[in-house]
Amino acid sequence: MRTTNLMKRAKKMSIACGILAASLSFGASAFAFSDLNGHSAETKINALHDAGVINGITSDLFAPNAKVTLAQGVQFLVKGLALKPQTDTGSNSSTASSFFDNVKDNAWYASSFLTAKQSGLTLAQNANPNATLTRAEFAHLLTEALQSKGDFAVTEMYVDVADGRHLSSEIMNSLQILLNTKVITLDNGKFRPADIITRSEAAVMVHDAAEFAARVINQDDTVIEPSEPEPVPVNNYISDVVLEKAAEGVNKATITVDNLPNPGYGLAVERIEFTSATKAVIYFKITLPDPDMMYPQVITKGTVSTYLPEGYTATAEPVMGSRWLQPATDVQ
Repeated sequence: MRTTNLMKRAKKMSIACGILAASLSFGASAFAFSDLNGHSAETKINALHDAGVINGITSDLFAPNAKVTLAQGVQFLVKGLALKPQTDTGSNSSTASSFFDNVKDNAWYASSFLTAKQSGLTLAQNANPNATLTRAEFAHLLTEALQSKGDFAVTEMYVDVADGRHLSSEIMNSLQILLNTKVITLDNGKFRPADIITRSEAAVMVHDAAEFAARVINQDDTVIEPSEPEPVPVNNYISDVVLEKAAEGVNKATITVDNLPNPGYGLAVERIEFTSATKAVIYFKITLPDPDMMYPQVITKGTVSTYLPEGYTATAEPVMGSRWLQPATDVQ
């Protein structure tokens, strides 16, 4: 075995030690995603959140088994490894659309795509941000992201990947680098390269790569920038309630929420509380998209209906997991 430099040019390390510190001090953190209780990746995902490099799909849900799109994966890498544009990319362009046919400059992921491209990640001009990523594809991009941070030594010991016979030489080389640096491990000799990577799997890889970078790659900047939010609602969404007569003595109450991120999100009534002889509060929650489906990133409305006795006014309140929504005003 021998060691070798993986890069021809050295770049100074800019990843924050916050990820490493958050991992070591996780027990002191008061934050936890409610859908990660007991999950094998719980500590690492919450450490990333504590370090300010990853968000949930809501304020307290992470959706660990949801599939990762290219847009999400690129943002994971750029924010998790604090990538900085290189100076020798051969282009002075400052817009993502100049590099990518399908990335609009006002898209939530545009800045991450631009930084990734300028950091040397191999993203095709016609890349589809909504396409899902395989574990092999994500691992290859992760290796390129690590290499963009600077020189590091790796033991050249070939690790047999039982299900990697059909992988390209470039992707296999990336897997070997990650395996030799202990950023990834195999499961009974297999990597499942063709499987679509999940949010928890991607987060764990980013966490371990960032920890490796913080320990091994030369660093001179330990300030981490807060991550940009993923395409989920922010705190300016207002629910509206409309009442209309449904039958004698009964009104239909329809709740509408504007500006949901895509048509996959929906609404569900959780419960109704009658706070007085004439007032009711309808508690609702946001339902999450099907992780096996792809949805266009088109702002959409969500509606749900329930029924109230005639004579009641109503307001709508979000339940836990929908806390970005503001309560509606009273309606007659």
